[in-house]
Amino acid sequence: MLGLQLLRGAVKHAGRRPQYRGEQFTSATRSVSSSSQQLPAFGKTQCSSCSGTECPKVLITGGLGQLGVGLAHLLRKRLGKNNVILSDIRKPPTHVYNDGPFIFSDILDYKNLRETVVNNNISWLVHYSAVLSAVGESNVALAKEVNITGLHNILDIATEHELRVFVPSTIGAFGPSSPRDPTPELCVQRPRTIYGVSKVHAELMGEYYHHRYGLDFRCLRYPGIISADTRPGGGTTDYAVQIFHAAVKTGHFECNLRSDTRLPMMYIDDCLRATLEILEAPADLLVSRTYNINAMSFTPHELTQEIQKVLPNIRVTYNVDPVRQAIADSWPMALEDSTARRDWGWKHLYDLPELVQTMLTHITKGHQLAQAN
Repeated sequence: MLGLQLLRGAVKHAGRRPQYRGEQFTSATRSVSSSSQQLPAFGKTQCSSCSGTECPKVLITGGLGQLGVGLAHLLRKRLGKNNVILSDIRKPPTHVYNDGPFIFSDILDYKNLRETVVNNNISWLVHYSAVLSAVGESNVALAKEVNITGLHNILDIATEHELRVFVPSTIGAFGPSSPRDPTPELCVQRPRTIYGVSKVHAELMGEYYHHRYGLDFRCLRYPGIISADTRPGGGTTDYAVQIFHAAVKTGHFECNLRSDTRLPMMYIDDCLRATLEILEAPADLLVSRTYNINAMSFTPHELTQEIQKVLPNIRVTYNVDPVRQAIADSWPMALEDSTARRDWGWKHLYDLPELVQTMLTHITKGHQLAQAN
């Protein structure tokens, strides 16, 4: 709810939609970030996107979320510290501020966003600003403004300045009429949340801009993303992060989904690596502009059983949230991702046992350090 509270206090902007054919663009934007982050332990490698000493300049919106900070950390190792700029509408933690360039940028302030792109010579734009599923259902107007109006600003600016733009999508882009196990890349979608509707809109608008204007649009449908440093951000899959913290700190967790609710999940390192790979993939390899990516699928009960192999005394009870449960019941149980594996070599590294061991190790060390201080 932190992002929601910040947005309610933000200054409202107004403007008209941008038009092409020589008219000057004006509009408005605002960003929402989805909480804390985990910095992945990737080594420095040669960037295939750098030609000689010239590397892409990257702007990440909604940059204070788990994915924004993690991707910035990874990209800075490949492109150089000053070539990756995080942006958001709130003050960053000190360690994030010291890690590399950060600027205030509101995705609903079209003029500010456009100036940021021009003044910093941006060539890649990663758009993470979004209102997530559960929060979106409690404030539809906010979700429409951020997820749809903000997206339009991103696409128009990216088109005008010939940027490569990455916009994540989600399992929430599917609905109850979609095949669920597994969900193919191309099928009926028809989601029943404003979050899902806005993501289908993003996929289609991005593909339209690609075909109509030549925009280099790239999109991945993320499963639920799990990170040891994540705080709840209003997502339906939050339980799969919260349970690990509860297991280490209290030994008891109350789950807000049914024990048999199967959803696709992915460890953050796999997610960030997939994002880097799709960003750097040669355009001629991309048969599609929107890809499914998959790693593992599990239920709260199966996750609990795996955690109990390490912490046998954890106790899990269930107090089902009907709103989140209804959302989860309309989402895929698994994503079919053979196209990504074929076109640009996608391959996940973390399955459920590796996920549990990694999460518990990271959280236990963090908990011990906190107690020592």
